[in-house]
Amino acid sequence: MKLYNNFIRTFTDLPNHTTLLIHSLSGCPLHCLDCHNYEEIIANTPKEYKTTNDLYDYLKKSGFLFDAIMFSGGEFLINPLDEVRDLLQQVRALFGGRIIVTTSGIYYQKVRALYAENLVDGIHIDMKLPYHVLDIEEDAQIYKDVMGITPSKKLVDQLIASVDAVIEHNSILDQVRTVQYPLLDEAFFTEIKHFVEERKASHRSIVPYFLNEFVYPRS
Repeated sequence: MKLYNNFIRTFTDLPNHTTLLIHSLSGCPLHCLDCHNYEEIIANTPKEYKTTNDLYDYLKKSGFLFDAIMFSGGEFLINPLDEVRDLLQQVRALFGGRIIVTTSGIYYQKVRALYAENLVDGIHIDMKLPYHVLDIEEDAQIYKDVMGITPSKKLVDQLIASVDAVIEHNSILDQVRTVQYPLLDEAFFTEIKHFVEERKASHRSIVPYFLNEFVYPRS
């Protein structure tokens, strides 16, 4: 698995933690509106990159500087599950902090596997649209405009199931996140929050929900 050449220290992605942010260079099935990582990480994969062995060496030498590590993309879970499993198991053996994976939720079975096999302490999932109230035919253009995809029932079912799985996991280290895309009416975000709060109530879950400000990419 190829990793972005720059490992990033962040204090905001996981509240109250100093996090090492790692980007996979394996791509993404989505092309979301003004994605900050699309040009550099997805459309034009860097020629220079780090390997998983480079990451392991880094953790051996400098892992003590962090109390969490976060794997992102692109879409980190686009990688084969065996590769994801091997990477996270190796990191678990080398690193005593929290392990977080970010995802769009498009790979529901992998989300379930991460939890079932204790490969992660939390998952941060982006709920980009109120999937539960949109029609895959009548609202297809909304999916294309925001996520860059043509929706199908199977795909939407997986997105919803993944959000529900994160909420059910019921950890403060999990997150459901929504970007406040400027082309969407406020009613979209109200409906997303309503869905999340209803599922949290059903699972008696403490998983935090964040509506994040849309930030235009640098030109």
